[in-house]
Amino acid sequence: MRNIYLVRHGETEPGMRKGRCICRTDIPLSAEGVRQAEALGVWLASRSVSRIFASPLSRCRETAWIMAREAEFACGGKQAPKPEAACASLVIEAVEELSEIAGGLWEGMLFSEIRERFPETYEARGKALGTVAPPGGESFLEGGIRLYRAIRRLLGGTGRSEGDLVLVTHSGVIRGLLCLMFGWDPARIMDIPVPCGSVTRLWTEGEGELLGRIEEAGVRPGRYPGREACLRLWDRYDLPDHIRAHEEAVAELACGWAGKLCEKGQPLDAELTYEAALLHDIARLGPDHARAGAKLLREEGYPELSHIVRVHHGMAGGEEYRLTEASLVFLADKYMQGDKRVSLEERFEKSRAKCRTPEGMENHQKQYRQAAAIKRNLEYILGGNT
Repeated sequence: MRNIYLVRHGETEPGMRKGRCICRTDIPLSAEGVRQAEALGVWLASRSVSRIFASPLSRCRETAWIMAREAEFACGGKQAPKPEAACASLVIEAVEELSEIAGGLWEGMLFSEIRERFPETYEARGKALGTVAPPGGESFLEGGIRLYRAIRRLLGGTGRSEGDLVLVTHSGVIRGLLCLMFGWDPARIMDIPVPCGSVTRLWTEGEGELLGRIEEAGVRPGRYPGREACLRLWDRYDLPDHIRAHEEAVAELACGWAGKLCEKGQPLDAELTYEAALLHDIARLGPDHARAGAKLLREEGYPELSHIVRVHHGMAGGEEYRLTEASLVFLADKYMQGDKRVSLEERFEKSRAKCRTPEGMENHQKQYRQAAAIKRNLEYILGGNT
């Protein structure tokens, strides 16, 4: 089996693309994009890869170079690799077919200007985003076909690409390929998560077809982003101070429990617990905030965080009988009224008044039963020290 890792380049300077159609315009990495590329390098160090192929656009070549440099350093190397030349074990090669979809006449234009000058095509593309191309450009699916052909060529018997492949490329062609592979609705192609600095794993057996799982699309190299990145997400989504304070309090409580459980031999990740709690109300200002927050975090490339956030307002039946990162965040959230700790009884008594339908009351009672079950399990293992 050979793995094919499709890496989306790191984040670019936002001011240069705001409100514009940017496909092949050459934009450099931002400071955050450099950090993302460095994280990809740590991920790369644990993979058996000898060559990196990259789109010729600078944001991909720079991502590839930083990845290779960090991987070499992580493996004890003292020299950074150079494009087109072997240094230690890694070589970086630019491949034209890995470029982003062509923007055609729309490249670099403001979307407001596109809407005025090309109203019919703009409207048609809005209804069928994956299949309608800008004038003189490519559709997402056309870009996906090009990427597929490039992968088949690089997998071919040229002797240049033995082993697993890393392809540093762009979201448009990755989405186009995944849409074709998984039978995704092309009109909803932007729902396929491919955030900057993420990895999508595909594989092939011998000369067989490319295989993959949508669950492995657009996943960041780490299980969680780190506290500073969590705080940047707070800023990006304009989280008010009182929600930030609540999330901090929930995170401290849940992480404290996770640490004590780890000391008792429970297989938990305290940092995953902490960061999931820091982000559990990231979409609190909108409707169905648990589901919306989960979607947001999946789009950011963190499937484990996404799951924990999704279930913090209602776990699947039976999940409450296992002490997991998700159940700890669920319980800690129920212990906090704002940023003040209260009893479960007090918290649920106050929230009962919000239940205006039989379904709402039933869900409220279910959450109380689940919280009580998690509390009993926690007290049993920690000896009542919760």
